[in-house]
Amino acid sequence: MCRRKHMENKNPRHLFHKLFLSYSAVLILIVGVLILYFISSSRTRMLETNQDYAGKLCGEAVLEVNRASSDADYLHRAIYQNNSELQDMLNYFRYETEEYLKRHLDTYASSNTVDNKDIYSYVENAYSAYPDIKKIELISYTNNKTTVFYSENDIRVDHNGRERRKEILDGGLASPGSYSFQKEIRDPLSMRIEGCIVFTFDTGTITAIQEEYPMAELYLYYNNGNQVYPEKDSLLLEDFQQEDAGRKLKSYIQIQSVEDYIVATRLDKHTAASIPVVHILAILAIGAVLVITGEILISSYLKRLTKRLDGIIQGMDQVQTGNLKVQLPENENGDELDMISRHFNLMCQELESYIQKSYLAEIEQQNAEMQALQSQINPHFLYNTLEAIRMKAICNGDREVGKMLYSLAVTFRSQLKEADVITLMQEMHYCKKYLELFEYRYQGKFRSSVECVPELSGIPVIKFILQPIIENYFIHGIRMEESDNEIRIYARRMGDDLYIHVEDNGRGMPVEDMENKNRELKNNEMDTRKSIGITNVNRRLKAAYGDTCGVFLKANRPRGMHVILLVKVEERETDEKSNAGGG
Repeated sequence: MCRRKHMENKNPRHLFHKLFLSYSAVLILIVGVLILYFISSSRTRMLETNQDYAGKLCGEAVLEVNRASSDADYLHRAIYQNNSELQDMLNYFRYETEEYLKRHLDTYASSNTVDNKDIYSYVENAYSAYPDIKKIELISYTNNKTTVFYSENDIRVDHNGRERRKEILDGGLASPGSYSFQKEIRDPLSMRIEGCIVFTFDTGTITAIQEEYPMAELYLYYNNGNQVYPEKDSLLLEDFQQEDAGRKLKSYIQIQSVEDYIVATRLDKHTAASIPVVHILAILAIGAVLVITGEILISSYLKRLTKRLDGIIQGMDQVQTGNLKVQLPENENGDELDMISRHFNLMCQELESYIQKSYLAEIEQQNAEMQALQSQINPHFLYNTLEAIRMKAICNGDREVGKMLYSLAVTFRSQLKEADVITLMQEMHYCKKYLELFEYRYQGKFRSSVECVPELSGIPVIKFILQPIIENYFIHGIRMEESDNEIRIYARRMGDDLYIHVEDNGRGMPVEDMENKNRELKNNEMDTRKSIGITNVNRRLKAAYGDTCGVFLKANRPRGMHVILLVKVEERETDEKSNAGGG
């Protein structure tokens, strides 16, 4: 007794949980290290990518400023490629407006061509070819006349040339939102500088470049420190040129000079190395999948291991009960457990051989005498006799009696040959056969229906739990004076609970009696002076499935009884609980 209790305390599940926790801890540690590695690696790759983007942003901005400078150079050279256009611009710089217009008309009148080029056609062509030009300024060094072309049709003339030239010398070629290039115009003959043209470009293209690389910040300054882009004041040029600017600004800094301008980019160190949340979630999700997969594999492996251990312990338990014929699988994996099984089997064989030499002959003789006595009253005799009577009735043409005997024989055989645990479908089938017997007895008095959906048909239940309920109905519930009696049997599943319902429209039971009966069923009480059919079923259900299961009574509506049998669904073979099989 003490040894058996000790073995039960050493259930293989204890080993399973211990190993499972140990392996799970190692698995989680490994996956955690991998997650940290991938996050660190992703941060490094993200930093390199963003630094590369910042370099591309700076390079694109430098190319854009170079392009604008090249456009200004091209427009400057284009003036000298057309003599009439150059002469008209020189006249515009040398003379006042009235004298310029007079000379312009004289030149046009004396020209042999209809297409006479002048500064207005030049400006029109410039705006058509380069839409990002914001304005074109013509500044005369002779009469200080300043003409600003905001478009072909928006022209403004002033005589502030001296002040404008001073402003340009002080860095006025750049202002927030625009940057300019100054090109001086010389007389090819005298090489005298007559004036200059200022081409001002919009920062719209630079804004588009910034939008392509949003992780870094782009800045454009004139070489005197005036900020061109962005238009709002943020960082000064001195901030980028200070010693150890990257550390002070906590950023990665790049600075390039192009023409009279300085392009600077700033990439925040924290932002550069930050990983998008979706990437972190993806890494964590992969880690979770790895952990779950690993847990499933570990659990599967440990279940196989503990199942083998459980088989060894069960074999030992059977030996304790006197069964020495038990044999354990011994060639599954070729490991130590197989060695234990092999020695266990050899021990059982040797022990059985020893017992046979001393006691088996006497025991077999006593068993033979007992079996001879039992064979005289073997209940199979009754079943075989019923089958013989049924065949005789069929031979005599009495098929109705034959059907009744067949239903009785099937019901009787179910109690003799079936295991203690059968499927729900088998139990429902025996109910149908049992009800057929009553249909012959009470013809035209009642209707019955037995339902079992396919997904519930294979659920194992202990046998002979419905027939006593049905018998109780025909003894106490059926209304013999009426012909609309009905009994319905069906099953429903809710999670791990199987509910078998037996509803009828019979006499029912008074509320007080029903409450007393439910209390007796709940407390597992048994009054031998009353009908014990329902009580017997209730006690068997509680013994097989636990105290939460059993039989419950309810009043059916509008009349009759509603009996509910609660069974726990257990995933196992139907004959696992059987103590005897069919013969």
